[in-house]
Amino acid sequence: MIWVSWRRQRAQLITLLGMLVIGGGLIALLRSNMIDTIESLRLTNCVTQSATSCPAAGSIPLFATDWTTPLHAGQAVILFLPVLIGVFIGAPLFARELEQGTHVLAFTQSVSRTRWMISKLVVALAPALIVLIALQNLVSWWLSAAGLLGPRNSGSLHFLNYGIEHVSPAAFTLFAFAVGAFLGVVSRRTLVAMTAGLGAFVVLRLAMSELVMRVLPVHRVEYAAGVSQSAAMGEYRGASLTVGSGWIDAAGREMPSKETYPLLQACKSTPGGTPRTQEEFLACLPRSGLVKQYVKVIPENQVWQAHLYDAAVFGGLAVLLLVGAGWALRRQS
Repeated sequence: MIWVSWRRQRAQLITLLGMLVIGGGLIALLRSNMIDTIESLRLTNCVTQSATSCPAAGSIPLFATDWTTPLHAGQAVILFLPVLIGVFIGAPLFARELEQGTHVLAFTQSVSRTRWMISKLVVALAPALIVLIALQNLVSWWLSAAGLLGPRNSGSLHFLNYGIEHVSPAAFTLFAFAVGAFLGVVSRRTLVAMTAGLGAFVVLRLAMSELVMRVLPVHRVEYAAGVSQSAAMGEYRGASLTVGSGWIDAAGREMPSKETYPLLQACKSTPGGTPRTQEEFLACLPRSGLVKQYVKVIPENQVWQAHLYDAAVFGGLAVLLLVGAGWALRRQS
């Protein structure tokens, strides 16, 4: 059955192999050229140092002009590859057989339907996951060479960085493949499975990105008026994700903007309309109830929890969908 499945899916498998070979070679070439650019601009120290402490920071815009787009393109490949695998490999896997009626031949053989399904899943899914993980690691290798000069300067919680790291891409791929395969069995139409699978993946992906950020631990940093937010954030500066900011009153309550705006405006000038100095403005704020400012952040060291949530939700749904596909296949005539 493995050989038969290979024969039926060789076009997709050859395409995956081509993507790996061409993609791997291109990434290696681009990485080498990028390192040459870093060395020629004398930005080697900037790979591990922030722009404020890098001695050749003036050359960073030149590097960004040449390499920001290629680096983001590499990330985009890993972001879109799971859904492409689901649409073009998962969805047609069973739908094409059922649509063309070729499943009847397999069902009349001595091989059970479950074994037929498993053999097709193994031949289609395993190579797709291998190619995805290989390309994911190659892109990570490329991004590591850029260091803080590249997209990783935005932190692991930035959507481009988050979506291509750890187990999340593999979990996304499993779900995209499984939902495509399930819809293919249920609908018996390749185009329907591809379209509906794409929609289901996009909806869940967007919903989960919002949900995960809501369940991660949030830290509130409080600081006095007149202190810059950047200075107040301290250890959270740079890599952490800011999810909210504003003012708090004497009781520690977070005040909505509709309350703080008129108070801020009132402190900017005297009742007679004379503009206040900076010192007078800062002294007015606590008298008006604006005691401190705050900023809410999700620390970068919490990102592993988000990836575990992705693995649990997308992986769990993938298992359920594949079980459902098997159940539906056993009832196909």
